[in-house]
Amino acid sequence: MNGPSRVLRAAFKLGLQLTTPLVSRCFLVGYYFRRPWYTFLGAHLSQLPVDMHIYQELIFRTRPSFIVVTGVDQGGALLYFASMLDLIKADPAHLVVGIDIKLTERAAALHHPRIRLIEGSSTDPRVLERVKSMLPPGTGMVALDSDPSRHHVLAELRLYREFVGVGQYLVCQNTSLGHLIPVFKNRGRLAAVRDFLKEDDRFVTDTDIWKRNLISLHHRGWLRRVR
Repeated sequence: MNGPSRVLRAAFKLGLQLTTPLVSRCFLVGYYFRRPWYTFLGAHLSQLPVDMHIYQELIFRTRPSFIVVTGVDQGGALLYFASMLDLIKADPAHLVVGIDIKLTERAAALHHPRIRLIEGSSTDPRVLERVKSMLPPGTGMVALDSDPSRHHVLAELRLYREFVGVGQYLVCQNTSLGHLIPVFKNRGRLAAVRDFLKEDDRFVTDTDIWKRNLISLHHRGWLRRVR
């Protein structure tokens, strides 16, 4: 490679390093303001397609016995997860359990043999007992996306971590708001994740799984259990 080509390559690489974080931030801010709806098999969900792609990679790789979701919204993510379990030919006993303080009409109308729904607060001890009674043996994945307040998210992280085995993921969704908007830095999900990681060193933030996409709604919220 001649001198000018090396210089151009180096300049291009530097330009990417300088502009990529700004472009990523602008995209995520625009996404949150527009909050577009996507669908999966007709069911509505408000997730970035690149994040859903990461989920399918994790499900294929870790083979969870169950997936627990708090904050199910319209239910599209539940149907997506159940369908991924079908595609990897998971045991019919392997389930997706969705919890919401108030189930929407669309979520309540979901029909899939793997899906179980619970209406109530995700931190209510009675709800937690119902979740435990439904789950098959083994360990699974948990995705948290209900009340975004710091104290509630931290309580969820503490309660649901025991469902997650070594190598599995505890995902705190929509943590990118704390990264993008200063007012949320110490008030919401990202702050709760920081608190949680300080007290439980069995979990680490896995940034490698999303950084290749440059963006994720769950910035620093992909928590992998390592021991």
